[in-house]
Amino acid sequence: TLLLPCPSCCIDAAIGACSFLANRKSIISQANNLRSHFMLSSVTTVPFLTAADGARYDAKVTGNEVELIMDTQHSETKCNSQSCSLENLLSEIGLDMRDVPSERDGDISWPTFLNSSVARPKTLIPIVSTERLHAATPPQNPTKFRQLCDSIDSTGIYLYSTFTKNEMEEAKFNKRDLAFECRQFPRSSGYPEDPATGIAAGALAASLHNRQIMLNNKENGGVVRDSNYDVFQGTAMGQPSKIRVKIGDYAPKETNPSLRIFYTGLVVFDSLSH
Repeated sequence: TLLLPCPSCCIDAAIGACSFLANRKSIISQANNLRSHFMLSSVTTVPFLTAADGARYDAKVTGNEVELIMDTQHSETKCNSQSCSLENLLSEIGLDMRDVPSERDGDISWPTFLNSSVARPKTLIPIVSTERLHAATPPQNPTKFRQLCDSIDSTGIYLYSTFTKNEMEEAKFNKRDLAFECRQFPRSSGYPEDPATGIAAGALAASLHNRQIMLNNKENGGVVRDSNYDVFQGTAMGQPSKIRVKIGDYAPKETNPSLRIFYTGLVVFDSLSH
């Protein structure tokens, strides 16, 4: 069993690190051909600690597939600031209000311009289509963008594509999970965009689950207990990623409801440096 000191809830980094630690012998032996498949004959459990609070989590690794289970709390806060509007943020990334779905009677009520957090607050902004999502550009003025994020207590904005109620019903009829294309522009991390952001994917899934925007549900006594979401990110960067998020044991009546999040990711190693 291995212990991994990990930065505060960096889920995507933890998934990659746990996959490497569980498969390190196979990976090192295939250093010249890392894109070949490596598979373990059994599940390996890799426990790791978060550096910030010392919390322990377990990752289950089977080959290049990693499942990470996280017990946490979910909070939401509407973004209210005289110095930052949704229009201000959108203009910094090359979009405008026409790119955000309007709240029409009878349509889906998407979480819009609110901070959702399962570790650190990410500002959720729905976008009308995948095409418009990929039309967004990294912040034009990084300093101004950081100041806008600070004014709403955000660590970054998380854009996600949406779909119509008819598309949702069709997916439900075909027993297909909800799938979202997403993009994350961090407040100030030394890079303009992130190809995978586990805590943002978890925050989005928790907010969708809280609004009963879900498919492939499991019920217990008529109460929905968990739901699944496929979150794609990094496509516009040429670094595509996919994280499956399952929300379970959500207690919506609490002020900051506790929940269990299951993250599943597939890891591919491009290179190895000694």
